[in-house]
Amino acid sequence: MRRPMLSLSIGVALGLPSLAAADESKNFLCERMPFLSEPAKEAMKQLAHNNGMRKIVEFYAWDWENEEMRRICDAGAAGETVDTSCLEGRRDWAAIAAKIPNGPAGQSNKDLRPHMLELGERGYHTTERKEVMSYCARLGVVDHVFE
Repeated sequence: MRRPMLSLSIGVALGLPSLAAADESKNFLCERMPFLSEPAKEAMKQLAHNNGMRKIVEFYAWDWENEEMRRICDAGAAGETVDTSCLEGRRDWAAIAAKIPNGPAGQSNKDLRPHMLELGERGYHTTERKEVMSYCARLGVVDHVFE
């Protein structure tokens, strides 16, 4: 089975174990860079007025994804049939927009910096993604390589 190099690169960047045994159609793995689907591009146009705000929107999108992945894994562990394929194109942009505080809207990149630093201290998205994937692996919903 062909393994997309991007999946491997993301796994390395997130500090995850080798993805050689992981199936890219499962484990929430995506074959391409995030935020490139048409719904994502349109949402970014509406929510992000500059590069700094784009990073903030991406953070809250990753945050939503982590919550959604945990919800999917809980449902799978409860015996429900779940879809653990890539979430690209399946994000709930209204829910993501609701997570974004009003303060950053319209601010310059310079004025957004303190908010971006605060998000960076939270671990941006990698720390939380690693935790949710480990949680899902312990539940048996995704491949054990993520434990």
